[in-house]
Amino acid sequence: MITIGQLARYAGVSTKTIRVYHDKGLLPEPDRDASGYRRYGANDAIDLIKIRTLAEAGVPLARIRDLRSATGKVFQYALGEIDDELTARIHSLRATQERLHQLATGQLAPLPAEIG
Repeated sequence: MITIGQLARYAGVSTKTIRVYHDKGLLPEPDRDASGYRRYGANDAIDLIKIRTLAEAGVPLARIRDLRSATGKVFQYALGEIDDELTARIHSLRATQERLHQLATGQLAPLPAEIG
């Protein structure tokens, strides 16, 4: 069993983030020891890493909460959708990056005749 600080360091989030996840119903409150400290186990760490990964992918917290109760097939389908959305965002960002490079080097595409 580990403390909230240890869990936060392991998962790469802040203790404040973990508390927010508790408040939003994303991560269940763990049992507390005799001193009143939260004690987390391996399943809590796995759950937190899943939550953090989905949040980093841009999944809204409300959807993450729904996905936590999804069954295997439904969860896998949702992950596929999230992956597709990420792929589309990556393509869009790469196109924007390419336009920035063109701006930086003065290699803009010629303007159509009707504009000139």
